[in-house]
Amino acid sequence: MKRKKIAAVLAVVSAVAAVPASAQDGTIPMDKPAWVVGDVPDTVWILMEHAVAVGVDDEDRMKEVLKEAEGFARAAVVGHEESVGRRFALAAVLGMRADREGGRTKVRAASALYEELDVVLAIDPEHAQANYMMGRLHAGVRRMNGVTRWIATNLLGGDVLKSASWEEAERYLVFAAARAPEVPDHHLQLARVYKDTGRPELAIPPLEYVLSMDLDSPMEREAQREALEVHQELSAQIAGGGNAPKS
Repeated sequence: MKRKKIAAVLAVVSAVAAVPASAQDGTIPMDKPAWVVGDVPDTVWILMEHAVAVGVDDEDRMKEVLKEAEGFARAAVVGHEESVGRRFALAAVLGMRADREGGRTKVRAASALYEELDVVLAIDPEHAQANYMMGRLHAGVRRMNGVTRWIATNLLGGDVLKSASWEEAERYLVFAAARAPEVPDHHLQLARVYKDTGRPELAIPPLEYVLSMDLDSPMEREAQREALEVHQELSAQIAGGGNAPKS
């Protein structure tokens, strides 16, 4: 019954987002990926997975699909403001947009993401995926160079991002990886924090964990592909005796 429901949602999504017919034979999973929890609307997670799938060849189309997904996610929250799953779904879309957009759009999405995560974590402090996204947000801000970070937090409306720190990024991501180890990106993003704070030897185990996983969805496979790239980079770095500087 659940697979029939998802197939029906795919048919609706296809009408608004040009999801190809191949989505029903493997491009988009017919079962929910591990990152989808609670009452996240099927339309939203399917659009997000589709965005990653099309983004391999068409970045502009990926951004369009994510914008459509945000519209569905915002509509789903209306009248259900206390729904953790629906608020998380909106946060998840905003997180993807913050990762892939630039300039003012990026900062606005990141600021809105912080606000949504603050609501979700106030309702459910142990929500693994929300903790993961908060950790990833802290890390993303810290990865900006000093000038870009100053412009973002002082001129582009990103005041709520000023408190971002590597320590908080690590704390949130450690919790998420332990709480929901079945989600590959929890481990990947923790490994990236270890890498970016000059501790490559700590990054290897979570990367190898991701590489050992049997994954199906476009988002999961993208995490595994990135894990392989980072693992190869760090293995060479460790062999050469080098550490990345902490910023």
